[in-house]
Amino acid sequence: MTNVIDFPPVQPMETIDQAYFEKYTDAALILKCFEVVKDAIEFINEDGVFHIHMQDDTHVNFIEAFWALKVLFHRETGADAIKVSEDHLEAMRRHLFDGVDLPQMSIPVASAGFDPLPPEAFEYRSDLELVRSGLNYATKVQETLLKVSPGALDMATARVFAIDATTAMHVLKQRLAGYAPGDASAAVIRTTASGETLQ
Repeated sequence: MTNVIDFPPVQPMETIDQAYFEKYTDAALILKCFEVVKDAIEFINEDGVFHIHMQDDTHVNFIEAFWALKVLFHRETGADAIKVSEDHLEAMRRHLFDGVDLPQMSIPVASAGFDPLPPEAFEYRSDLELVRSGLNYATKVQETLLKVSPGALDMATARVFAIDATTAMHVLKQRLAGYAPGDASAAVIRTTASGETLQ
């Protein structure tokens, strides 16, 4: 008879980094950041003193909030929050220490990498092809919007597809109403988002 001690299997450790937080939805990331700030405020309110020590719970929570916010920023803009923050800080330093004019420190917006098709691209399609084009583009937009947390690049692409869907359907409407093909281009709104600023 042998004595066997069954130790519980060692669970693999997960690294807390950007990749770890990318699997969560926006709402989960926002809640995580809220909880970290709430806990810090409650901790300060208990005794009026707030000490953070390397690798204590508070320190780890702040690291988690950092990565969660970085993921959220990337989803919303397609840009790296660290790089944008460093660029803004460098611009502020040059302004304060070198007297350089402070540039507009905008937050980047993701771009689809391609422009909407001009109305002329639809004018020579048959009625059935226009309907198919409009429905195909609208379906792509719908698929993006049905995602739990579509990223900035997804939304930028969806904007372009929405414009193309509208253009295809507007060209068809103009044709069926008996208007000249060129009348369609003036009626379709063809804009995409631009950068934001906190200034």
